[in-house]
Amino acid sequence: DQYLEERLQLLDEQLATVTRLAKDNELPDAILTESGLKITPLDAAVPDRAQALIDQTSQLLPRIKITELLMDVDDWTGFSRHFTHLKDGAEAKDRTLLLSAILGDAINLGLTKMAESSPGLTYAKLSWLQAWHIRDETYSGSVPAEGEMTP
Repeated sequence: DQYLEERLQLLDEQLATVTRLAKDNELPDAILTESGLKITPLDAAVPDRAQALIDQTSQLLPRIKITELLMDVDDWTGFSRHFTHLKDGAEAKDRTLLLSAILGDAINLGLTKMAESSPGLTYAKLSWLQAWHIRDETYSGSVPAEGEMTP
């Protein structure tokens, strides 16, 4: 009880300070207008040292297509085997098409834009594969249980 009372008293004091500073227009990076309190957005600048590390790390990473990365992950985990055909339970015959449809779904790109941005893919192929192989239960099955990371 005493701790809570102390915290409430401190909160009241700090709110009184903020109220006074706002009325006097002395809040750092904020002003009080008729429409309310306007707070200056934070600067998104990255410190020079951090940017140098970001650039250095980025140069160490190989330049690969994201679908190639998905294929590598699928090789390690076998998650694509869970995206089975709705009627006969068969795995998708075209793994690249399957992974492209999953990627389009994951990044909320949609099938039309995914087809437009990927040579060799068509909306019709992606749509057919999505309709027959990609469902909530196939997504659920593709997520491994804790400790299961092998096909």
